[in-house]
Amino acid sequence: MSYIGENEHFSFRDSSCEILPNAAVSSAEAAELGRTLSRFFSRFSVGCMGFERLPVMYALCSGISECGRDVYACENTDMPSFRFGLTLLSAECGIFISESGGLKFTFFDKSGFGLSDKILEEIMKASPAPASEHTGRINSVTSFRSIYINNIADSLGRERSLTPAGISCGNAAVRSLWLEFFSGDDNELVFQISDDGQRVNAYSTELGFISFEKLTLAYCLTLIKEGKNIWLPEDFHYAADNIDNAAEKHIMRFNRADLITDEGGESRFLRDPLYMCTHLAKSKESLLSAVRNIPSIASAKREITVADIKRLTESRTVSDEKGRVVISRSGKSRVTLVAQSLSAETASELCAFWTERIRKIGSCGI
Repeated sequence: MSYIGENEHFSFRDSSCEILPNAAVSSAEAAELGRTLSRFFSRFSVGCMGFERLPVMYALCSGISECGRDVYACENTDMPSFRFGLTLLSAECGIFISESGGLKFTFFDKSGFGLSDKILEEIMKASPAPASEHTGRINSVTSFRSIYINNIADSLGRERSLTPAGISCGNAAVRSLWLEFFSGDDNELVFQISDDGQRVNAYSTELGFISFEKLTLAYCLTLIKEGKNIWLPEDFHYAADNIDNAAEKHIMRFNRADLITDEGGESRFLRDPLYMCTHLAKSKESLLSAVRNIPSIASAKREITVADIKRLTESRTVSDEKGRVVISRSGKSRVTLVAQSLSAETASELCAFWTERIRKIGSCGI
């Protein structure tokens, strides 16, 4: 997790801002956020899940419009469909409103990737823009759900059929998206999807637990075999570099803090797990075959409270022969530690070792 900081109403992290525990956020604060955002972009797309947060959504849109910026309003949609629609609207910024134990705004850039830490920090520190003499337009648009489904179906390049696989997701709207491509009634292969549809793990009776990292790595391997170049985040498991052993390297890394460009859509799998899994699992056998061909990888993650957070203002990575440890700030007094290795046992050992070191940060550095 990447923690940016806080202002009067929100905590900013991971391309989003959430209401602070003791803060009161109403339509007035949402409009103020819209006026602040208008300093950075000219055209917006704003969506929300369900109808409960429509007053907040339209207040945000009003703040954007008052400052002369155009905005597309998308009622009652899901995050995967909304994210897909951003590029179709040529929006410079997408804002998805949801509940995550409280009001949450998630921001996307024009390519559908999470907004960079640099821009998010500037937004956090900025003040609302003054009202413009000419207001921007607020346009109502579709949820993009059917367009999104048809786009994935077309990308598969074959007659549409359901792949046998179980689907587990707490969000009915996201679950129904996956049921457009998977049967939902198979116990030998089950996809476990996060409520926002942005992460997925799988379980196979033959191979056991298959993490999101493993699924992503399996998909990368299929692209490498096709001779395609791939961009992966710097903090993605280092084992990805081990599968790219050709004379011409196909895997390149980018920093999540930077703006990501994806003009040709080659990196769609990074922002669209459903797209990735439908291509990876054109049949159940093809998915299992792809997973068998990747090396054994493991990660262990832990949230740690730190007494002297000033020594950990920036993320850092430590590597040795056992694996790699990625340390990043995740709260006012917390850090997230992710240990990566080629075995679960070693990843757990690294996690325990570095957890102890970080807890002693008040008396010795790391």
